[in-house]
Amino acid sequence: MSPYELAKLIHMELSPIAPRLSAAINRALVDIGEGSVLVGLGPGTHENDHVSFQESETINADAGEASSVLARIHAMMWKLEEHSSWKVIIDKKPDRQGKPLELLYTLLRTKADL
Repeated sequence: MSPYELAKLIHMELSPIAPRLSAAINRALVDIGEGSVLVGLGPGTHENDHVSFQESETINADAGEASSVLARIHAMMWKLEEHSSWKVIIDKKPDRQGKPLELLYTLLRTKADL
C-alpha cells in the first residue's frame, strides 16, 4: 500500500471522529514521508533519521462512545504501523465524568523498534 493510499484510508476512517489525528497522519505520510536514501539533504529527510512531532485533540464523546472512538483509532494505528515506519503514541487524560476526551498524539518515524 502506498503512503497516499494509506493516508486516504486513514483519513476516511478517522476524519469524522479525530480530524486532527487524521491531518497529522497525512502530514507524516505525505509531507514528511519515509525519507530519502540520498545523503546531504536536511535533518530528518534521510530515511534513517528519527523524526517526531506532537498533536493534541479534544473529542466530544460520551463515556460509552469514548471506548468506541479509541478502538477505531487503535485499529487505524495498527494499519499505519503495518504499512509504514510511522508509529503513534496516544496519551489520554484520565477519565473525567461529563468532560470531553482529551488526547495527545506523538507521531514518530524510526527504523528501529521502540
